[in-house]
Amino acid sequence: MSWNVLGKVCAQILLFGVSILLTRYLGKERLGIYATLLVIPVFVRLLNQFGLETLINKKLPELMVADPTGRQGRYLVQKLLLVRGLTTLGFGAFLYLCLPYYLALIKMPELMEYRFALIAYFFIITLNSIFSTLFMTRLEYKTVTLAETACALLNLCFLGIFIYLDYGIFGVLYAYILSTAINILIYFGLALKDLKGETQAPDWQEMRPLARASYFITLLSFGLITQSDVLLMNYFQVEPAGIGFYHLAVGLGGMLAFVLAGVGPLALSILSETYTRESAEGLSRIWCQIVGFASFLTVPVFVFAFFNAESLIHFVYGEQFGQAGKVLAVYILFVGTATIAGLDFVTSTLFILHRRDTVVRVTVEGSLINIGLNLILIPLYQEMGAVAGTGFAMVYMVFRQLFVIQKQMDIFPVLPTVGKCLLLSLLAVIPAQMFAIIIWDQILLTAMLYVLAFVILLTILKPFTETQAEVLSAIHPKAPIWINGFVRH
Repeated sequence: MSWNVLGKVCAQILLFGVSILLTRYLGKERLGIYATLLVIPVFVRLLNQFGLETLINKKLPELMVADPTGRQGRYLVQKLLLVRGLTTLGFGAFLYLCLPYYLALIKMPELMEYRFALIAYFFIITLNSIFSTLFMTRLEYKTVTLAETACALLNLCFLGIFIYLDYGIFGVLYAYILSTAINILIYFGLALKDLKGETQAPDWQEMRPLARASYFITLLSFGLITQSDVLLMNYFQVEPAGIGFYHLAVGLGGMLAFVLAGVGPLALSILSETYTRESAEGLSRIWCQIVGFASFLTVPVFVFAFFNAESLIHFVYGEQFGQAGKVLAVYILFVGTATIAGLDFVTSTLFILHRRDTVVRVTVEGSLINIGLNLILIPLYQEMGAVAGTGFAMVYMVFRQLFVIQKQMDIFPVLPTVGKCLLLSLLAVIPAQMFAIIIWDQILLTAMLYVLAFVILLTILKPFTETQAEVLSAIHPKAPIWINGFVRH
């Protein structure tokens, strides 16, 4: 847990720097074009997933328990890496052939000059996905932390060089491509020694239906991701600046939950093994612990960002992006609600509970809701309509899945923890906002006052129980050193 959180904090700080640098460099018009280009490799990556990451996350921990020799797990990983390599080559050719038709559809044929950069970008994100999933599933978080941090640092360095040389959007794309290629080489070198040795074919009976369900969900979820919103905004001829505002708001909104970026795969591995050993009762206990822990990492951040969205955008990205503040506030309202309710855990939990059909059904419902709302709201409200449609679908899906989960295991013990955290966050934001309104609207000072008020409230109200402190101590022995002042004895 420590390496996971530390790694995500370091990597996201560096990626935040990348975001600031490229946003200020490109400006609102070219940022919209950049967002339009990213839709293409990300969509083809969805076509190329075939549920392989889910197979690694779900089956590898089970095979490690069932076969301590590691032969079955080694066989699984070898086969999945081979499949990913072959399909990536195939879809790379597909992207090369179909790109002109797509650009003609959105009436932007001038973007054809980026064809080879987009193909390289697709190769990189596809291969990096499966290698990072492998190391996360094996709980090698120290390796993942160092590799991702080095990759983000290289990305920032390459970006600085290409901006100095004024390579434009090409420079932004190739900075990411080069840094992530180095990251893939590191992963491959570290994984190579573990891929050698005797192998034994595992039982594939459950794996194929699991992969098909995961892939089907991936395809259907295209209506739920931001790329579909950008595609529809292009179709309805939204100005590139508006697309840039949308891209900025969604990107920054996603960064607010950066500490959860690696918790999802961690949770799936831990929950899967726990359910195998202790059934639904053990799963419920661990699930509530993880979601409760995640709430204290996310709720305060979302509350502060919601009340200071415009100031945050203005301070970080500059005055020209000030209009994105309202878009960010609306997005935070939806994504914050969904994240606090367990956005990063509900799908994994349903897979573990063997409710794949529910995941597929909810994904279809959410995709249809999102696309339907986008078709109505984007022509009327432009980028704000895209944010509202996506946000509503996101919240609907989380609560729809929670309704199913609670029928098989008890999830209500987590509610008091989430409620306490939300209440403390809302109380802490009052003095910070009063200072910003009456005295000085400076985002850094406002943030410092908010953190100070939150810590004071924790000290006075002591929301943690001794039982929670013991649970946290089992996860991390040094945790009680800093949490003891907030524990009610």
